[in-house]
Amino acid sequence: MEETSFTPSEMRFSETVAMATPVLDLNYNVCIPSNGGSFQPNQEIRVPFNVPADCFVDMKRAYLKMTITNDSAADTWYLDPIAGVGAFIDTFRVIGGTGALLEETIHYNALCSAVNTFNSTDHQQSRGAIMEGVSHNLVNLNSASNPAGVAADTANSQTIANGVSKVLTHSPVSAFFNADKYLPLGYTQGSSYMSLTLASANTPLKCLNTAAVKTGAWTISNVELHLPILRPGAEFAGNFRSLLASGMPINIHSVGFQNTQQNISAQSTGTQTLTFSTRKRSVKSLMTIFRINAALTSALQDSASARKCLDVSQYQYSVGGIRIPSQEIQVQGAAAGNDLGEVYANNIMALGHYDSNLRASIAGCGGATPSTTQANYVIPLVANADRDKGSAVCYCLDLESYGEGLAGKNLAGQGLPLVGHFNIGTLGAQNVAGAAALADMYVIHDVMYRLDGATGVMTASS
Repeated sequence: MEETSFTPSEMRFSETVAMATPVLDLNYNVCIPSNGGSFQPNQEIRVPFNVPADCFVDMKRAYLKMTITNDSAADTWYLDPIAGVGAFIDTFRVIGGTGALLEETIHYNALCSAVNTFNSTDHQQSRGAIMEGVSHNLVNLNSASNPAGVAADTANSQTIANGVSKVLTHSPVSAFFNADKYLPLGYTQGSSYMSLTLASANTPLKCLNTAAVKTGAWTISNVELHLPILRPGAEFAGNFRSLLASGMPINIHSVGFQNTQQNISAQSTGTQTLTFSTRKRSVKSLMTIFRINAALTSALQDSASARKCLDVSQYQYSVGGIRIPSQEIQVQGAAAGNDLGEVYANNIMALGHYDSNLRASIAGCGGATPSTTQANYVIPLVANADRDKGSAVCYCLDLESYGEGLAGKNLAGQGLPLVGHFNIGTLGAQNVAGAAALADMYVIHDVMYRLDGATGVMTASS
């Protein structure tokens, strides 16, 4: 018999523990706005990324800190129970040092709410409640101009009394802040900055007042962006500069969100065909939410989080002229019982959580029985039951299974629009006196940030 020899790893005494290459020194820079110290509704906050030369930034560990002050004369206001401090931001942008748009998310507050809905209750009650100002326990979301409904729905929401300030911390839901690698912002031309367009006065807060509807009055101040700065040694920095000077580009991958919208007219029923505009090259998934138009600026409603199911019974999308999936995704089927598992499965597949037992959702929490837990997720429109309540449901579709290899679906060269087909029930738009609704489509797509070595210009390709 031929002898074989082997050396167990325990006997390889010459091996050393792998070390990080290169060695990086970590420090935190605090960046403040360049256009003022306090901000009112609908204004813009510009925060430059002040990064020293030859340094990298670990954007995944960056966070935004701000002070919210209730300027009302006598009214206590309630924070959005799911979006929290994210509800104050209507549009989130990142602008490169040469003026190139690196990221833009319209209706950022509604995106924060949708993403937070599919976090676990532990996350909601700990990090969310402590940092972001979300509710300690999920409460009913108020979506109607009903002061009595507001009174019942604010029991667990966090408050800001009149004349009082609250300091909140936010982790951005952003491609730029979730890049796969450290961003070499210390090697770029110019200074990139973050632009936050604030929401209108009544959007991020809710007022409990049964006598009259108030107008929100608040100020944001002491805005700080905390950036983890990584400084390499002089040798590595010189080598990296030489690499860039040779003309070799640096590519860094991330995943972003593009928002596009359509309106649904009042009293709409039956199949609604909604056409959205997108030309992304690698679309991973689609997510559509519905909200009542009047609720977006109402002082009595959870404007960011009070989504509506519109009694949708099934839905599908047309992507490049092909219906996906071939058979409609079933949502509710109230006459035959609660058929909610299929739409929920598509929610978590679209967000990449389907095969993870470590991820959960607050979407159905708060119900004392299985039936009420399901109702909290979709909340069927029966008579007036939905007039005062919002829904947690998002109408999603995972597209990576239909893409090319490991990439998402390429919509850049199709020449055809992206279409959503939603079968709205007979009571679908009857809530809130048959009000018109807004459809927000979030296209979740791959983004490639490219640093041109010769010019130092950073651009985004998606």
